[in-house]
Amino acid sequence: MFKIYFLTAIRSLLRNKSYSILNVAGLALGITCSILLFLVIKYEMGYDTFHTKGDRIYRVIMNFKAEGEISPQASTPVPITKVLRDNNPGLELITQIYGEEEGQISVPARDGNPAKHYRETEPTAFVEPGFFKLFSFDTGNADFSKALSEPNNIILTKTLADKYFPEGNAVGQIVKFNNKLTLNVAGVIPDLPVTTSFPFVMFISYPTVTAFSPYNIDNWSTTVSNQNLYVLLPEGANQKDFEAKINRTIKPHIPESQTDYDSFYLQPLSDIHFNPNHDNYSQRTVSREVIWGMAIIGIFLIITACINFINLATAQAVKRAKEVGMRKVLGSSYWNIILQFLGETFLITLTATLLSVILTELTLPYLNQLLEQEIPFSIVNDPVLVLFLALEVILVTLFAGTYPALILARFQPITAFRSRIATQKVAGLSLRQALVVVQFTICQVLIICTIIVSNQMEYFRSKPLGFDKEGVVVLRLPVGGAQKLKALQQELTSNPTISNVSFALSTPSSNITSQNSFRFNNSSENMPFQSNTKYTDENYFDLFDIKFVAGRPYAKSDSIQEYVINETMRRKLGIKSAHDALGMKIALGGNEMRPIVGVVEDFHQNSLHSPIAPALMTTLDMAYYHMAAKIDLNNTEAAIKHLEQVWYKAYPDDVFNYEFLDETFARFYSAEIRQNTLFKVFSGIAILIGCLGLYGLVAFMAAQRTKEVGIRKVLGASIFSITVLFSQEFIKLVLIAFLIAVPIAYYLMDSWLQDFTYRITLNYLPFILAGIVTLIIAFLTMSFQAIKAAMANPVISLKSE
Repeated sequence: MFKIYFLTAIRSLLRNKSYSILNVAGLALGITCSILLFLVIKYEMGYDTFHTKGDRIYRVIMNFKAEGEISPQASTPVPITKVLRDNNPGLELITQIYGEEEGQISVPARDGNPAKHYRETEPTAFVEPGFFKLFSFDTGNADFSKALSEPNNIILTKTLADKYFPEGNAVGQIVKFNNKLTLNVAGVIPDLPVTTSFPFVMFISYPTVTAFSPYNIDNWSTTVSNQNLYVLLPEGANQKDFEAKINRTIKPHIPESQTDYDSFYLQPLSDIHFNPNHDNYSQRTVSREVIWGMAIIGIFLIITACINFINLATAQAVKRAKEVGMRKVLGSSYWNIILQFLGETFLITLTATLLSVILTELTLPYLNQLLEQEIPFSIVNDPVLVLFLALEVILVTLFAGTYPALILARFQPITAFRSRIATQKVAGLSLRQALVVVQFTICQVLIICTIIVSNQMEYFRSKPLGFDKEGVVVLRLPVGGAQKLKALQQELTSNPTISNVSFALSTPSSNITSQNSFRFNNSSENMPFQSNTKYTDENYFDLFDIKFVAGRPYAKSDSIQEYVINETMRRKLGIKSAHDALGMKIALGGNEMRPIVGVVEDFHQNSLHSPIAPALMTTLDMAYYHMAAKIDLNNTEAAIKHLEQVWYKAYPDDVFNYEFLDETFARFYSAEIRQNTLFKVFSGIAILIGCLGLYGLVAFMAAQRTKEVGIRKVLGASIFSITVLFSQEFIKLVLIAFLIAVPIAYYLMDSWLQDFTYRITLNYLPFILAGIVTLIIAFLTMSFQAIKAAMANPVISLKSE
């Protein structure tokens, strides 16, 4: 019986080729998108799930209190670790991590081979023995407890070990990190999984960090963004109970001067990848809202494709009425006919799914490139994907095929043979209208979202930042290279292609931050908020064109002598005017009181997600991590060449690696840029699927109303009036969809924009533009078939009468 169903279904589909092609194409597009989105969601949800103790691992987050406001921060002062260990409230394990965004490895000359230098852009971690006990990274059954408890040891991942020592004897070799630390290779481990929030490629023993960090991090007044503390709770422990215990343990040991440390709480390991409010070492997060958004878009695209199928199938029902009548006369039951048409739907869905697998294989590399990920695709080795595809085939078959099958099965033979079934009565036109409205509501929501996200991205690009980022080349300085800064600056600026050079901890907008407690105006107590401290030389303000409201840049010095503050700091200190701030004194950490000599206009120190922080700027040679050079953009090649020559003259053992500041700034919004691109792609696909359905419906209407069109032409109707006749019904539906889409899109985009401190104001233009675009596309799609029908010769359509 099923063989007969199968053969009959194939014959029916081959007999209605255009109908079959439209349905396969629409479903294939929808299913391809759903597969791609499923792969992305599965990849993102797989982050940090491989740790056997993952449900008990937490990061300690510190709440800062500033003028009554609480601000959480992932970095914690180093002394907290010792306090928790000495007064352990019942934690199974306590370990801290100090991360470095990038670094250089130098392999000394040996066995006649010259020294080699490698710049690694992946992060490096200074870790304690507890790191590999807490996290389930593959160490090849090696125990690194002793190596990580002693200074000057390093563990390499296999890829780096093979690169540095291709002969395969890495263990026991000597390497230099950033030309400052001489390290012994204590072991080699397999590369870490890509779905980890700890994408380290090297692990240096934590006792080495004191010789590496430019700060005295072992004090209560300093927190650095790359220092994190992790703990392991006992089995069955309650998170809230341990948060209370940790607070009771730490708070008595906090110095009275640290009035800005409010409280501590625990962030689950499972939350780190999905919480954009806190930094992590992978420097990428994806909120759960985005995950849900991708899932909803995938479902919507499948629904849109299924609506196409339902509309086309019910529209075709009139043509198949006599076939159903004949089947019933020959003995087919109600359920036989339903199974027959569900079988046809299954074949179309299966064909579309197989085509989608091929399309996924072809398009996934481009998606990986866009997302900067390595999402795998293998049906053979991924049973979860196979299950997803099987469920999708079944659900799409039932969702798209059940209603048309029920409609066809209800036809009465006598009515069908007498051709009494009118097109308008089949399946109820109101349902088909409702489905078209749903379809174009989805399309217009996606288009509106795309336009608004694009507008926000343009706002990012055009909003004044408070400093000049054009023509600025940034280089990471070698650790300990401060003694060469003056000579380096003089030689670089001797070339006319380089107008200015400055040295600093970081550029004006950067992920590298130093949060410090400070005292003000000869007070013995710290202020109730921390400063975002920027260590810069005196040329910094001129190079980045940071404007002074009052005062001057500080004088050249290699240590802290004078301060410059921004307007936000001035306001938070309660100083009435910028001129009043001049001469007032500040003491950073444990340093002496030094005068404020200048006040600058506010500038953005991070992405536009964050408000402008109170900034404190001063000199400190040992904290200069970066060099910025202002170059002539009309002579870029010569400027870069001169930079490279001077660099290798000053630092012959350090790799020359530069980046333009505007490229660095663009990375702040990489997630939004990716979202914008995805919105554009999926909006286009949703419109394409919708247009395929409209094309099929109008083509069917044209075929059903051939004689009507012929009579109208004989009676003098123009091509335009006939085109309007076919289009007006669907134009009304698109307009209804627009009215439904507007409040939905407004709510979604208003919620999305709340994540940005600086954002566009929603107005009517994106909504009107989306409506116009959809109307034009829909009208052009319908016009092709309508004009074709209007131009047909009425003699041919009427001669049978």
